[in-house]
Amino acid sequence: MSHAQIRSRLCRSILPLAAAALAACGSSGGDEPAAPGSDPLATPKNRLAQQAFESCDAFRTYFADALAEEYLTGYAYGYGCFGCGPAIAEGGDDLGGADGAPVASPEPSAPPQRDVTDTNTQVSGVDEADLIETDPDSTDIYFVSRDRGELLVIDTADPASPAVRARIDLDSERRVRGMYLDAANDRLAILFEAGYVYLDAPAVTGIAADAVIAPPPNFADGTEVRFFDVSDPAAPMAVGRYRNDGLLVDSRRIDDRIHLVTQFGFPYPAALQQNAAFQDLVYDDYPRALRNGDTAEQERLAREIRGRITAAVEAMPIADLLPEERVGDAPGQTLACTSVQRADVDTRLGMLMITSIDTDGGRPATLGTINNAWTVYGSRDNLYLLQTSGGWWFDRDQQQQTAIYRYAIGTGSAVPGPVGLADGWIDDPYQLDEHEGHLRVAATETRYNDAGERTERNNLMVLDVASMDEVGALRNFLPDKPRDTIRSARFLGDRGYVVTFEQIDPLVAFDLSSPANPVLAGQLDIPGFSSYIYPLGSDYLLTIGRSAGDGGIGTGNGFQLRLFDVTNLAAPTALADETPALLANEYAYSLAEYEPLAFTFLADGDDARSGLLSIPAQISAPDSTRALSGFMAYRIDPAQGVDGIDEYARIDHKDVPADGGDRCPPQRDELPPDGCGAFAPVRYNEPLRSAIAREGETTTLFTFSSAKLKVLDASDATASERATLRLD
Repeated sequence: MSHAQIRSRLCRSILPLAAAALAACGSSGGDEPAAPGSDPLATPKNRLAQQAFESCDAFRTYFADALAEEYLTGYAYGYGCFGCGPAIAEGGDDLGGADGAPVASPEPSAPPQRDVTDTNTQVSGVDEADLIETDPDSTDIYFVSRDRGELLVIDTADPASPAVRARIDLDSERRVRGMYLDAANDRLAILFEAGYVYLDAPAVTGIAADAVIAPPPNFADGTEVRFFDVSDPAAPMAVGRYRNDGLLVDSRRIDDRIHLVTQFGFPYPAALQQNAAFQDLVYDDYPRALRNGDTAEQERLAREIRGRITAAVEAMPIADLLPEERVGDAPGQTLACTSVQRADVDTRLGMLMITSIDTDGGRPATLGTINNAWTVYGSRDNLYLLQTSGGWWFDRDQQQQTAIYRYAIGTGSAVPGPVGLADGWIDDPYQLDEHEGHLRVAATETRYNDAGERTERNNLMVLDVASMDEVGALRNFLPDKPRDTIRSARFLGDRGYVVTFEQIDPLVAFDLSSPANPVLAGQLDIPGFSSYIYPLGSDYLLTIGRSAGDGGIGTGNGFQLRLFDVTNLAAPTALADETPALLANEYAYSLAEYEPLAFTFLADGDDARSGLLSIPAQISAPDSTRALSGFMAYRIDPAQGVDGIDEYARIDHKDVPADGGDRCPPQRDELPPDGCGAFAPVRYNEPLRSAIAREGETTTLFTFSSAKLKVLDASDATASERATLRLD
């Protein structure tokens, strides 16, 4: 079995919950675009529109038909390929065939006496679950430890002597994902996810019954939310609990309402899994008929497969087919069949649930949808689920498309709206933005030409939010860069910015003031690429990404900050850049490159253009004195031109223990071929989040790793350490 097949099978059986792993195993992974020399086939938008099941009988029929398609079209045989007929290799192994404005939250009605950073969200007023929460009206900082499953409330009234006010063992078999602080109502909600993904249905795993990997001991799947009253931060009081059977995909908070998106892997009928005759039928007899080209036998076996599956599904209690929800200690409630939506197009068996619930655990309401989306974007009024064409059935001539499902969110259950369709695949919520009744979308579409050469088409589309119909577009806006793919995007008011990359980074600026006529206003080509874009007012951008490789081509061994002047949209200008000084055998990585919540910026008063930036930073080096596992802080000021990014402080959280430490460097693209014995024997405590607070003339920087809180006085030209608090 090839490495690709092994990875495909492992991806669909047991996964650490890493964002990169989910992306690799999601709907867009492993599926091929149109075959060489073919004209791509687009799926009509009306076939992607969803409607609710009328009854449980209708749901059973759909489930049985879709499960049969898993076998008859090849996906259940483990190769992640739609429309590829199963085959048997020599030896019997199964093989595959061929509005964005500034990031900060809305200003309070009265200026706060204490200015402190909040979660670095994509959309103003739309909160995202984070590991750290700050209360603008107090000096308390809430921090959840994923490693230890703890909630810590830390009093920072005296920065020189921070103290743990409360340390609560969350005592969950699941892993902490993040939390929401509803400061207006003194509520805290903590989200938990399964430590591993374990799905036992061929519809999801693509594994033969005898190859299913068992879950680890004491495994608890599903999603959990715990709710606390924090009116007394020294004694948070548990007030509610919610659980469901879905894998946590993403979430958003709007005021006092949380919207969870979870993915439920449909169960595999036990009567089939334990039936040797059925296993022989689908893994031996049917693939052999395909290999031999025996059409009559194929049709006979297909009817038998469908009949056996239908009988097994009809014999299952409906409660065994659908997910359960549990509120508090009450018995679980099965999701109603009529609360589940489905599209007209055949799609892989998978279901998303949108659960809306108050920040105290009250008024839960859930809507289900047959969907294989892994990307979620949220505005103040709508939640968008993005399913690429890798998630619905297609042949090799299918054009790469993304279905964009809109759901109105408010005080009750999510309400289904129309579906939009984008040319290309979308992997990042920052590639979307809702602004003044329009949804702006950036996507990359892979195609093959007649010579079999791969080309990339980068597209920008504008949809009407009400109808989700396209009103304007710029397709293939970089025709002279046929191998570039989108690495980051940001839409800010009437402007849009996209960074693409193959060997050189173009920053592309768009004028979106006329939704029906988007205009590519300007472009700037520079080495390396940016993976995240942060606005500094309306005229400047601060980005983080990778530095350039040798000769300015490809990527190097360090992360890079860049400052752009976009005052003139037609002529974006690179003002400054900053990369940690590294030796050839050193490597620098920042969590903020791909996790915007780790990017912490506090503006200088009312001037949004300048301020203090703190990001996690890890530098692996053979010399322990040069190795870093902590944070790097920078003074940002576009007025300083080429000196507009100035390294201000390094805050090291690593330990140098007597036992030799971790040795292997963190976050490297590749481990050294001879192992990690040559690297610094330090313990790389994972740097996670920062908070920056300003009161009067005093600025304080709080940095949290998996093991420590370090506090710095950042008021003067030179930072000074105030305190270190061990969290473990």
